Amino acid sequence: MLRLWQSECVNKALDKYINGHSHFFCQATPGAGKTIMAANVAKSLLDNDEIDLVLCFSPSSAVAEGIKATFSSYLLCAFSGGLGTLGASCTYQSIKYLDDSFWETLKKYRIFVVFDEIHHCSFDEDGKSNSWGEQVVCKVQRLAKYTLALSGTPWRSDRLPIAMAEYSDPEGMLVCDYQYTLNQAINDNVCRRPKIVLVDNEGLSIKDESSHSFSSIAELLQHTKASYQSIIHNQAAVIYILKSACIKLCEIRKRTPNAAGLIVAASVSHAKWIQKLLDVELKQTVSIVTYHHQSP
Repeated sequence: MLRLWQSECVNKALDKYINGHSHFFCQATPGAGKTIMAANVAKSLLDNDEIDLVLCFSPSSAVAEGIKATFSSYLLCAFSGGLGTLGASCTYQSIKYLDDSFWETLKKYRIFVVFDEIHHCSFDEDGKSNSWGEQVVCKVQRLAKYTLALSGTPWRSDRLPIAMAEYSDPEGMLVCDYQYTLNQAINDNVCRRPKIVLVDNEGLSIKDESSHSFSSIAELLQHTKASYQSIIHNQAAVIYILKSACIKLCEIRKRTPNAAGLIVAASVSHAKWIQKLLDVELKQTVSIVTYHHQSP
């Protein structure tokens, strides 16, 4: 059974398609169930004989496999891209490796394309598009009868426009066809209210030819050539944060013995480095999970 927001979004997408529009943009908070919603849109379009095939694109092989399993379950059909299947789930990286025969074949069918985490793809008419965004717009979009773009965090750190997205003029605000916010998800008991604690340091110093002190990380970044990356890879700084987190976790475990902590790293190599610090320096039991792991 669909949640209320999923049912609303499915109906709104189908209404837009029926009324002559080919694209729909849904922004829903992470963990809200966007894939299930998209699978139901696909099922309705197939049941109504509006489309022949479904293609899904996502930013990683792990996500692509999850989408494959969900769509296979809801469409009651293998979703492997093989003979007799209703579609396939691929990564954005794979688009550039699909040959001309693939695109020629697609022209013969009515295709529904789902773009998961579309903010990974940027498209700018001034030539600043990333390779994924350019492929999406130039190759995929023009072949699809209907498209559905999904995003949990619809912004980019490089501030480039997101592919398949519309922006208000002159404000430049993202225009969504349907939005399900974190606040709504918390009220629906789908997500927990996050508690964000900022950790700073009033005694930062850099020593080169001379010594310079700074009252905050922001001041350090503003007045030196130091980057944020240099901070999160600085052993003393990271151990300071990890130690503070471990102390807090010990306090929480007095009330909740099975409590655990989650650390989000900048990369796989960064995660392995942090794992070693926790193990060797702080004597903590730690497990590492990356996109290299199929069953974390």
